[in-house]
Amino acid sequence: MLETLGHAGHELIDLTGDSPRSSRENLRLAIEGGKTDLVLVAGGDGLVHLAIQELARSTVPLALAPSGTGNDFASALGITAIDLDTITATAQSVDLMRIHGEDGFEHWVGSIAIAGFPAAINARANRLHLPLGAQIYTVAAALELPRFRRTLISLRIDGHRIETDSAMLAIGNTSLFGGGMLACPDALPTDGLLHLTSIQSVGRVGILRHLLGRAGGTADRPEVLRRTATQIDLDSVGIDVWGDGEPIGTGPLSFTIEPGALQVVGSTV
Repeated sequence: MLETLGHAGHELIDLTGDSPRSSRENLRLAIEGGKTDLVLVAGGDGLVHLAIQELARSTVPLALAPSGTGNDFASALGITAIDLDTITATAQSVDLMRIHGEDGFEHWVGSIAIAGFPAAINARANRLHLPLGAQIYTVAAALELPRFRRTLISLRIDGHRIETDSAMLAIGNTSLFGGGMLACPDALPTDGLLHLTSIQSVGRVGILRHLLGRAGGTADRPEVLRRTATQIDLDSVGIDVWGDGEPIGTGPLSFTIEPGALQVVGSTV
C-alpha cells in the first residue's frame, strides 16, 4: 500500500516513534506544522486511539488500514481494507466521545468505554501477549471469571441520577468492543448521542452469555438497561474505565459526545 501511494505521487512521512508517547508527539508536531494532509493508521484500535488524541477537532482526516487485534472502530465505520480510491475519497465527519475529569483530565474515545468485568478482561488480555487475534478476549474472559463480581455504579444520565448493580457498563459512540462484541447495537458515530448499556443483576453464566454470545445487544431482556444521552457522569469513585481497549482512568469521570469531531475517509456509515 505504501509503495502504491508513493507511485501515485503522495509524499509519505513515517511518524512512528520508539514509544507510543513519541509517536503521538510526532503526530502532534506534524499536524501543528501543517506537514500532513492525511494520517494513515495501519493497526488496530490501540493505534487509532493514540491518533485521535491529536486528530480530534482538527481538519486532518484519518484513514484506516485495520490490522490489529480487535479493529472495532474500523468495523463500526464499515472499513475492512484500504486502497488508493479510499485514500483520495472525500472525508466524512464522525462523532467522538470526550471523557474528562475534575482535574482537567481529558481523553478522546472512538468506539466504546467500558467498566466492570469487561474492563478486567481487557486488562488481562493486554497482559497475555498471545497471537490469538480477537479470540484473546475469550481466553481472558475465561481466566478472569473466578474473580467476577458486580459493582454498584452511580450515574447521572443527562442529569437524571440512577444506580445500577452492574456486571458490565458500556458507554458507546459505536456499537462494538473486544473484537466484535456487541454492546450498544443502536450506536452510530453520526447520531450525536452516547449509548449506555448496563448488564445488571447477573452471575458468571449470565455475563458470559452476554459477552461471548453477544446478547448485550438484546434490549428486551430484564437484565439489560439501555439509555441514550449527550452527557453521562460516572460519580462512583475508583471504578476503572477503559476505552478503545486502552486504560483511561478511574471515576468520577464525565462522558460527553462531540458531533463531527473527527474527519475520516472510507467510512460507509
